[in-house]
Amino acid sequence: MAGAPRQLVILGVGNRLRGDDAVGCIVCDELLGAGHDRPPRDGFWSCPKPEGTNSPPRHQDTKASPAESPQAANLHSPIASLFILDCGNTPENYVQPIADRKPDRILIVDCCDFGGEAGEFRIFGRPEIDQLSYGLMSTHTLPLTLTIEMLSLQTTADIELLGIQPQQIEFNTDLSPVVRAALPGLVQFIRDWARA
Repeated sequence: MAGAPRQLVILGVGNRLRGDDAVGCIVCDELLGAGHDRPPRDGFWSCPKPEGTNSPPRHQDTKASPAESPQAANLHSPIASLFILDCGNTPENYVQPIADRKPDRILIVDCCDFGGEAGEFRIFGRPEIDQLSYGLMSTHTLPLTLTIEMLSLQTTADIELLGIQPQQIEFNTDLSPVVRAALPGLVQFIRDWARA
């Protein structure tokens, strides 16, 4: 008899008002099928507003069967349940809802300066995240490393960071062309991560 499905969580982190810092949120848009029709730049939501509601959702769960949801068909596997959450620039506010899901793996998607070429992305484990902490603080209310530590204390999940090297993070700018061009590769990387 098969065990319970693995619980996977993807967190998009960033500020939609600061150019390439929005990339983690926009990746959530892409994974949820919102495409490039971006929602208002309020930093709080990343998926289309359901019909008949006045307030947008803050997350989406892909527990639906592949027949019910094309996004789930691309991201879902028979042995894993995927939870996608756009945390904006306050990921620390979402620690408890994440912990409540008892995740096995957590992937945080955020721009950070790791010294690469603009648009380049890399995956980092815990020891590397701690070394990169200086590049993860500038646009968040609290350092991202603090959120990761809180998640470590409240879950047994394997936590990784998918870092994207930004070109610009000035206020009231859009994604740079080079980071926008990296979006398809980022989305495919995450789909592969979810299937692994």
